[in-house]
Amino acid sequence: MTHASRLAGAALLLATLAARPASAQSAATGEARRVSFDTVIGVQDMLFENADWPTQVIIDAAATWQVGRHLFVNVRPVFWRVNGGWETLIDQVSLRYEAGRETRVRIEAGRFPVPIGLGMTENRASVNPGVLWCHRLYYSPLPSLGPGMPLQSLASAVYPVGVTATLTASAWDGRAALMDRAPVDFWTVPTRLTAPTHVVVGGGYTPRQGMRIGVAGAWGELRDAGSDASDYRMLNVEADWAFAATRLSGEWTRDRFRTSRGGRTSYGWTAQVRQTLAPRWFVHSRATRGSSPQVAESGRVTPRTFLSIDSTLGYLVTPDVTVRAGHTALRGWTAASTDHQLGVSIVWARRWW
Repeated sequence: MTHASRLAGAALLLATLAARPASAQSAATGEARRVSFDTVIGVQDMLFENADWPTQVIIDAAATWQVGRHLFVNVRPVFWRVNGGWETLIDQVSLRYEAGRETRVRIEAGRFPVPIGLGMTENRASVNPGVLWCHRLYYSPLPSLGPGMPLQSLASAVYPVGVTATLTASAWDGRAALMDRAPVDFWTVPTRLTAPTHVVVGGGYTPRQGMRIGVAGAWGELRDAGSDASDYRMLNVEADWAFAATRLSGEWTRDRFRTSRGGRTSYGWTAQVRQTLAPRWFVHSRATRGSSPQVAESGRVTPRTFLSIDSTLGYLVTPDVTVRAGHTALRGWTAASTDHQLGVSIVWARRWW
């Protein structure tokens, strides 16, 4: 058993044991809950036209302890069966401070989700409405940006270590973060002992209930063993509008990379809609398109395009269990043709306390 596996198992056990007495005390005294604990278990299977996709299983637990009047501890271990083997991840271990009423202040330090990108708000099997539990561009590396350049994504589902601060009011919100990993980093483990600092700054405006428009930027240095120094500038614009039984959302992202062979620009967008058909039935569709150069060893630059359309039909068997089935048309960055995929998933989500 790896160190990460032991840490995740201990965190999950501690969350279970600690939550029981705290929950009972809250029920008996009528005080606010000091512990919250929820679990998500999902099984997903995809049938590719041109490849075989092993069945994926995910066990995702999240616990929050209130250790002081304004202090909270967050722990989120994830056990993930992917490509036929199990991986253990610690997506979140952090200390959070919250205060305020009309204007709330939130400061979090430790490991937390990177605070930029719409896809990160749906990076959980119980939250993402599609059969696939993630936004595709967050888990798809860009074509090579040049010799020696580490793998990058247009936006990436990373969980950096750092500190983030958020201000929230009734109609606006703002945030800033200092992190040890870039939001364009495609799961690359830094080889340097001292990682560069990456900065995220953003804000949003809520003109009416159910609608929000947000803008965020990130920048920092990229360097890996055997490569020249480079840096990036990331701009992300997102929007979300929920009304009646419909939710529309989307984002547009532009990355500018400076390399030893010149500047490279990648960009892409995602647009999605979820429609509730009946109390138990819903449909969801997500379209994604990306554009990025591919730089060969010789320096030749070839434009590449990514395109996917995911369509899902979902059914709520119970308030805790959701079954989904869907179809995907996918053309990867270097693919010559479109791959059609069929997928099914079942997700069980329960908040215990």
